[in-house]
Amino acid sequence: MKNTGGPVKEFPVAEKALQDFNELTASPLPDFSNTALTFSHLSDQRLLGTRRLFRLMGNRYLTRLMGSLGVKAVGWSLPGAEWMVRNTVYKQFVGGTHLEDAYNTIAQLAERGVYSILDFGAEGKATEEGMDESLAEAMRGTAFASNTEAVIGSVVKLTSLFPFALLEEYNDRKIDFNNLPEGAFKRGVDRLDRICRLGRERGCEIYLDAEESWIQSAIDQLAEEMMDRYNRENAIIFTTCQFYRHDRLAYMKALHQRARQKGFKLALKLVRGAYMVKERKRAEKTGKPSPIQPDIEATHRDFNAGAAYCLEHRDEIAHCIASHNEASTVRHITEMKRLGVPRNHPNIRFSQLLGMSDNLTFNLAEGGYNVSKYMVYGPVKEVLPYLVRRAQENTSVTGEAGRELRMLDEEVQRRGL
Repeated sequence: MKNTGGPVKEFPVAEKALQDFNELTASPLPDFSNTALTFSHLSDQRLLGTRRLFRLMGNRYLTRLMGSLGVKAVGWSLPGAEWMVRNTVYKQFVGGTHLEDAYNTIAQLAERGVYSILDFGAEGKATEEGMDESLAEAMRGTAFASNTEAVIGSVVKLTSLFPFALLEEYNDRKIDFNNLPEGAFKRGVDRLDRICRLGRERGCEIYLDAEESWIQSAIDQLAEEMMDRYNRENAIIFTTCQFYRHDRLAYMKALHQRARQKGFKLALKLVRGAYMVKERKRAEKTGKPSPIQPDIEATHRDFNAGAAYCLEHRDEIAHCIASHNEASTVRHITEMKRLGVPRNHPNIRFSQLLGMSDNLTFNLAEGGYNVSKYMVYGPVKEVLPYLVRRAQENTSVTGEAGRELRMLDEEVQRRGL
């Protein structure tokens, strides 16, 4: 509570708790069109630079060029290539080359009430040595998060710890975790277990990413096993539901029932998804039914239904609304208010990627909600595939990306620049 001046009245604990609850539920909803608050952390020069960047990313030709020649130029270490990436898309979407380098960005977000979730942006490596390096980086990130108040968790991509082919092999079978044969898959389970166990010991949340449907069943089983092991007392391990798949709503509800039966706390990150084009192409190539929703409206419907289900069962399901979609965010916070749910309910949080949808992030934080940024970090060469995907997401002049540029234009005009 803010002190508005004058003597501070001392309340009994119960009365103060009620006052805090009333303030959090009765105050107006955030205004996501507030550009002054959204971009208050940007200097005039940085604001203009950010607008230029989003305008460039709106050019499909330049974005395709970056995705082909740009990647090769950095890979070949051509003069100026890495400098150009570092001072454009890298500066916008990446916190730093390593954890300590990202600390300044983490601290700046914390000043505005925004937490960070660490995400080492390097793509997974196929060798045992590469997977051991991914394990070491995940362990460093988890330890760093546990020692940094402004960081609540870290992200793990299962394909950085397991050979992709083995996840695909185990995808169509039920995994017996009590009788795993010695070999590469068991080594992957051991890597994942070490990270999750450290997360529980240090009180650091671990977010397990969703991936392609032909390995997702194996990932689902691994995530459920880790939640069963380490979510007995608190929600530590989060699994991810991609609602561009038509089966995820039913899967989420069934998983909730199994969590009740087994006695572990269910923790979910809700997203729309990131592999739609690849999924449809593979379905056409193999002749198998596509796992993807028939249209975007069906994706929105199931995402919102999943969020509503989690909110209804908020005392049993910790959930993160990881979305750049303003309509879904408004829908969720409106329903929270209707139900009288405090804005800072410990089982409800929101998250966006660093460099995107700042109007959601900072206005949610100002309104008292639990909100975080995915703090991607890593060397330029390692995170370049991630940066290409971010640039490609922002080539459209409509929808969420178009909103970003329109708000930047409005703030430039408001400041008279």
